[in-house]
Amino acid sequence: MHIRKCKVCGFPFWLARELKWNDNGTITSKNRSDFRTLLIEADYLSEIFRRIEDVLGISIQHIVFEAQRNVAKDVLDANLDNFRWAIRHLPGVRRLVITYFNRMASWTGQAYAKTIAYTSKGPGTAIIRNPFNRELLAAVVVGALESLGETPYDHHWEKRGADDVIVVEPIAERPEISQRLAYTIPSPRSGNRRYQGCSGCGVPVQLKDLEWREGEGLIIDTRRGVRMVFLEIYTTNVVLRELARELGEDIYPIIVDAQREFSLEHIRREFPGGEPGAAFDKDALYRDVLDAIALRGQGNPVSYVTDVGRLTVRVENPCEEHILAGHLSALYELAENARPEVSWESTDPSTATFTITA
Repeated sequence: MHIRKCKVCGFPFWLARELKWNDNGTITSKNRSDFRTLLIEADYLSEIFRRIEDVLGISIQHIVFEAQRNVAKDVLDANLDNFRWAIRHLPGVRRLVITYFNRMASWTGQAYAKTIAYTSKGPGTAIIRNPFNRELLAAVVVGALESLGETPYDHHWEKRGADDVIVVEPIAERPEISQRLAYTIPSPRSGNRRYQGCSGCGVPVQLKDLEWREGEGLIIDTRRGVRMVFLEIYTTNVVLRELARELGEDIYPIIVDAQREFSLEHIRREFPGGEPGAAFDKDALYRDVLDAIALRGQGNPVSYVTDVGRLTVRVENPCEEHILAGHLSALYELAENARPEVSWESTDPSTATFTITA
């Protein structure tokens, strides 16, 4: 599968046309300015949910799957609604949309996908290689086909030779839990960040180290040797909300600590000064990590203050407060060499102020 890339920085032209890096710490679709996207380590959701399951001793995969299914369907609805008549009535249009789905999986680094068979009313099959997360990718496939076919689907996996094949089939209705996993999108605050754009495609030049391996469905941050992926932000928000609904708010400290442990490893690998015992500029570490939060669509850190072992960060348009609390806790731990305690308050749905102390 060939991806047409920018000759200057190697970024896919389709993504450059589809996504917009805003001045307020968000990445959004140019077709839907209220749909937010993250650029994140590919193992991010897998690791966070695994750590939560390890602490709880129960599986949360059913919640994760249904949340991702809903998000995938909504995102594709936003892209396909203007073409519904053509999809329903013109021969060959569905096949073009399926091709688009396959390419989008590779463009976003979620997987390599190749359709084997598809009919509008029967089962469909596709080869899936290198999914960023097997069941989350399955939920993306199911949600996408629900958007295309305008009917619910279920799935299972089969092994055919060396390949993993996903099989999807229409069903009468979704599980009851799926109806509870709706989400709302708060209006973002404006910002004043500026990124130097690539002269060839316009995306921020800070992304020049990303490499697309289209035949494998991978995006690699070559500077770190880490796989990256573009994902919608809403799956995490919905899953964490539903966990609190089912298990109570005692789940939130577990979430924060799971994110802290995940972020510790990745901040150490990415930023100068992250290695234990290394000499480093503490202010530069704070600044660089906070700037990366905005670049990747996690929110806009508009101010930070350090004072006698205390870090205070104000973030506008936060992707999810508990996730950011864990990430900022890891940053504090590395900068101050002390185990952190974090609290925050939200002055409105689009602003959170975090306070981290030893």
